[in-house]
Amino acid sequence: MDRVTFARLIVRVGRHVGDRLGRDLFSTPALDMMLDLYLRDEHRPISLTSLCGATNVPGRTALFTINRLVECGLLTRYPDPRDGRRVNVDLSAAGLRLLDECIEELISLIDQCGS
Repeated sequence: MDRVTFARLIVRVGRHVGDRLGRDLFSTPALDMMLDLYLRDEHRPISLTSLCGATNVPGRTALFTINRLVECGLLTRYPDPRDGRRVNVDLSAAGLRLLDECIEELISLIDQCGS
């Protein structure tokens, strides 16, 4: 299984568990946001507002999470070159590398369980 297919599976599993347990009990906003960016065509950036919508948490929680991801060097935030009022967010090189590594490790773990 390739990384993108596996990332889509992670998103589906997270939604399923959230639906079953309740989003108020089960949410992973940082992972949800990072996977949303990871799965975009060519990892294109999106607006800060749109990224907040990638989770099922209140806006303030989403903004706090984005700020923490930026502080940790996993996301980058910068003004939209076409609209100075907007702020774009994208995975940093470190964030992309971390997701690639995590997904590869998870695929490997699953392969080992099947052996």
